[in-house]
Amino acid sequence: MVKKKRLHSDNELISLSWPIFVELFLRVIIGNINVLMISKYSESAVAAVGASNQILNLTVFIFGFVSVGTQIIIAQLIGAKRRERIQSVITTSLTAALVLGFLISAIFIFFSTYFLQWMQLSPELVEIGASYLKIFGGGMFLTSLTTTMIAIMRSHGFTKPALLVPLFASIIAVIGNFFALYGPFGLPVFGVTGMAVSSIVGNSVGLVIAIYLLHRHVRYRISFTNFKDFSFKNLKSVLSYGLPSSGEALSYQAAQVVVTTIVATLGQDALVAKSYVNAITQFVSLAAASLSQGTQIMIGRHVGAGEIDRAYHRGIRSVKIGVILSVVITFLIWLFITPIMGVFTSSLTVLLIAKQVFLVDIFLEAGRAVNMILVGALNASGDVKYPLICSIIVLWIISLPFSYLLAIKFGLGLVGVWLAYAIDEILRSLLMLYRWKSDIWKSKFKLSD
Repeated sequence: MVKKKRLHSDNELISLSWPIFVELFLRVIIGNINVLMISKYSESAVAAVGASNQILNLTVFIFGFVSVGTQIIIAQLIGAKRRERIQSVITTSLTAALVLGFLISAIFIFFSTYFLQWMQLSPELVEIGASYLKIFGGGMFLTSLTTTMIAIMRSHGFTKPALLVPLFASIIAVIGNFFALYGPFGLPVFGVTGMAVSSIVGNSVGLVIAIYLLHRHVRYRISFTNFKDFSFKNLKSVLSYGLPSSGEALSYQAAQVVVTTIVATLGQDALVAKSYVNAITQFVSLAAASLSQGTQIMIGRHVGAGEIDRAYHRGIRSVKIGVILSVVITFLIWLFITPIMGVFTSSLTVLLIAKQVFLVDIFLEAGRAVNMILVGALNASGDVKYPLICSIIVLWIISLPFSYLLAIKFGLGLVGVWLAYAIDEILRSLLMLYRWKSDIWKSKFKLSD
């Protein structure tokens, strides 16, 4: 009987997670295609766009203040059979996402150059990256709305239709990038600036599709008359989950921006190698990331329905699956790193750096899988402060100083940075496992009226 329940639970997890995996895979594969296309255009552009994307990635987690909180609240409401409140939660979340998106867009329009200068990039790279960051960043309000709409659909179980949004947005962006970088049929070459414009066009199409899907599957029509459903009480509930939940991920990504400034001092080869390695390691984290989101939805429903034991066992089982998948995938990448890196670059220096880094990455990804899944699980149960506090303490007091010491003082370069990453992930994974196996998180759930 227990075995059948586990099988049913795993089937539900797979049903929720595989469309999320495909969606994330599309984002990563498109990102790698972009890196490949830029590498054939200019390696300086690779470094500039890679650094710019580090900053742009921060916004995903800032938007998570709304989208992550929305996903958790709606999952809990569905589990508690209180669907009458969902309409108001959606209206409140979309309004907050729009306001936040406009604010972030304005910041990028006015401060892009300062961000890149702060990251210690050379004047040449700042000049290349500034226009890209200003244009792409100026359209982040589109991403803010789309991200929240996808979270709403996921929490209702419509993970498959949500795939259409990144699919069409990505295809349009890649086609636009090809025209911008290579100027076929005698068209002018717009370079990195043209890439930013094509991304804006793709995101605009994605938003239109998301609006249509939200109406078709969730039965929510965007209208000014819906504003009457806006509730500051719901906003407080969403942010009470979203701020700490996404704050943990934001803290991590902010630390990566700081690390990039450290890597920039090692020279362009190290910066280019980091861009390529980051592009590849994204594939590794896909399994854990999709399992994390699927697990979070399930645990949100379980705690909403008062099924605490089911939530606990789901978390443990998801961790085991995530660690096995992550380690196997990373080992295979390390084994075949030479032909994989050969797709991106012919530089023997960059290849040697990447090969050493990926050996360390095997251990790093095991810890990261535990963190991704259990942080999402703790957040869904209402235990949102503990992961955030652990992240801030370990990242900023241990991981960053070790990155500097190992990379610069001990002369290990990018390998030293990855060793610091591994220390961070493994230490935090032990803290998350300790918390999940305790009874503390079980008393944190409280769904307000």
